[in-house]
Amino acid sequence: MLHNTSPANRLTRALAAAGLLLALGVAGCLHTQNDELTNGVISGERPVAMEGTQAFFGGRVSVKVTLSRGIGRGLRKGGREKGDYTYSSYTENENKTLVGSPLPPVTLHLILTNTSPEAVKVTMLDFDSDMGNFAIDPEMLALKPGETGEPTPMVSQLGVTADAMDFKVTLKLGTVRESKTFSVKIIAPDPALAPAPPGS
Repeated sequence: MLHNTSPANRLTRALAAAGLLLALGVAGCLHTQNDELTNGVISGERPVAMEGTQAFFGGRVSVKVTLSRGIGRGLRKGGREKGDYTYSSYTENENKTLVGSPLPPVTLHLILTNTSPEAVKVTMLDFDSDMGNFAIDPEMLALKPGETGEPTPMVSQLGVTADAMDFKVTLKLGTVRESKTFSVKIIAPDPALAPAPPGS
């Protein structure tokens, strides 16, 4: 039985297949332009390279934002996904425009920790930076005292072009809404996250 697929989905699958062949050395002498999105999917998410934290609501909730190179859990040698929701939901979004980028894609995590002695329900209203204003799913987290949670990780194809980047996070706890802008900085050297030198 044939399944309907959008042009964007077919293009995504073709890119992934091409990138996989190149990564495994099967492409031989083919001169195919390197696609950073495909490479990021094949390699999977790497260790955290950039990080920033901020306290909200008088210290009741701690927010950490991290950035790392790559997407999801990587691909098996057979070219099949390991069931990673982040990459599937990202590439199968028919409204997404696939645009090639010379910079490696990055995965962003918005991590909340309940630092208060009581259970809390926090609504995440805004997650904005030079990479864009990301949709958050789910929008609300229920956290027990000391518990940490996060929405689905987000992916940006724009890459990183600086050693530090400001993020604006807006949260709501009960009837209180709080917005803060704080810096996310490099904590581990990763040449792929740094701007390419001139003439490269």
